Amino acid sequence: MNDKLQQKINGISVIVTAHHEGRMAHHTMNSLFRAIRHAKEGGIRTELIVVLDRPDEKTTAYFKRYNNDIKHIRRVDFGDPGLARNYGVTLSSSRYVAFLDADDLSGKSWLRAAYEEAEKRAEHSVYHPEYVIGFGRDHSFIRNKNMDDTGFFVGNLIEFNCWNSVHFLTHRELLVELPFAPTPPESGFGYEDWHWNCEVVARGIQMRIVPNTCVFYRKKQQDSRLSSHNQDSVLIRPSRLFDPAVFSALLEKEQILKTERAPQ
Repeated sequence: MNDKLQQKINGISVIVTAHHEGRMAHHTMNSLFRAIRHAKEGGIRTELIVVLDRPDEKTTAYFKRYNNDIKHIRRVDFGDPGLARNYGVTLSSSRYVAFLDADDLSGKSWLRAAYEEAEKRAEHSVYHPEYVIGFGRDHSFIRNKNMDDTGFFVGNLIEFNCWNSVHFLTHRELLVELPFAPTPPESGFGYEDWHWNCEVVARGIQMRIVPNTCVFYRKKQQDSRLSSHNQDSVLIRPSRLFDPAVFSALLEKEQILKTERAPQ
């Protein structure tokens, strides 16, 4: 295998999904370009893919400026963030894939540190930033947990999503094998990120935290998909995680590990 092909395989495809962000996306893109430059300084190749899902005119007009700078800018009519992300994965050509919504912000070190952590471990895990800083409608500061942290319990996934939104990096192969499930409004289902995380855990795949990294998550004043899900009382899709045999086996394994690691 030649060096050029090896570099391509070992890079990161960053998929940005956009809708009605307009010029707000400029802050997102600036943060992303900074993170990409930092990754490049570490010898990491990146490609950018923008998926415009039912965009308004302002958002479409904004992204036209990047026609010559971004590998793919595609317009789709899904009206579904999970399907838009799946489509972005089909356009990707790198070993790893990372996602960012067009109104959120990437920390400078996030892509490079996540890539280096994934390469160091050489396993098909899912890598999340350590910190997620919420801003906009209100403010929050979340520290994500590894699955083997003492404060993490797999049973919590019954009640809430343990890892914020879609801010993660993982192998493209995993996303091809396990795409996001559709959540059209008429289905009564939502929380596609939560559902995907549950399916990953059900497969015995580890959720890992990349130390000293962060992303910034915009909490919209209105028209938030999360708030509409909460308001409409939608449900998470049925997940293999909650099959009795799968769930009980994971709980038993977790209890054994926590007992082994407990101070004597």
